[in-house]
Amino acid sequence: MTSKIKLGLLGPDGTFTAEAGIEYSMRRGLEPEMVWYKTIEECFVAVEEDEVDRAVVPILNSTRGASWINETLKRLRDSDVMIYDEQILQIRHNLAALPGVGLEDIRYIHSKDKALQQCRKNLLRLCPYAEFRDESSTAAAAQKIRKLNERQRSVLVPKRAAELYNLEILAEDVQDYPNNKTRFIVISRHDNEPTGKDKTTAIFEFHGVDRPSLLYNIMKELAERNISLAYLQSIPKDGELDEFTFYCDIHGHRKDRLMSEAIKTIERDENLSYWKVLGSYPIFRP
Repeated sequence: MTSKIKLGLLGPDGTFTAEAGIEYSMRRGLEPEMVWYKTIEECFVAVEEDEVDRAVVPILNSTRGASWINETLKRLRDSDVMIYDEQILQIRHNLAALPGVGLEDIRYIHSKDKALQQCRKNLLRLCPYAEFRDESSTAAAAQKIRKLNERQRSVLVPKRAAELYNLEILAEDVQDYPNNKTRFIVISRHDNEPTGKDKTTAIFEFHGVDRPSLLYNIMKELAERNISLAYLQSIPKDGELDEFTFYCDIHGHRKDRLMSEAIKTIERDENLSYWKVLGSYPIFRP
């Protein structure tokens, strides 16, 4: 039995976010009414104002160690929405153009900036004289070159976008790193209920970074309760190089007894200037 929901997605149709939304809906047995938005900001606002039940936004890409989507992180910090679920998508970039166009014709490659970055080496090898053109999304780039109808233009897109906009694929899997994955989060007005195999994401900041054991004190509360830290990342705060915002994924649900104890103790840490649980949700299982 499927459940009907309104699902916000970065559009237009054909983006990797759309693919993540489709896979997420199938995995969870949902029948989504897809609502398209131009930016991550608009997706957050849609959830905040109850235009949609949930929205799917990217948060982390696996290339070069870890590439965070800073806009998503900032909105999570400042918004009341919570992480409800997650979806991990294998990213496969394809170079496409109008029917009948060859690689030798290409002078411009349009796509989302991060997509272009993830394929830079291969694109320079395939089209050494082409210039990169940044667009709001991969699918928006496909729409644009279809509308311009010029043979010298190409686009970096998911396979589904090439099919949707009647483009021919000139080269498949042009990503520089074969194991290219993006983690998407599903945001909602609330987080999920405990399943027994959950993850909790939290964000925190310190009053200063020049005192010893600041981070240790946080980790100690988890370790003493046998709670595993799955991921920890620091991001410069508001462009500063000596102040950091920390994001962490912790195994367990915030409603679990030991996790709840740890969170309450951490919240009382006087060294913290900011602490927020962004949500508890099921660990992704394909």
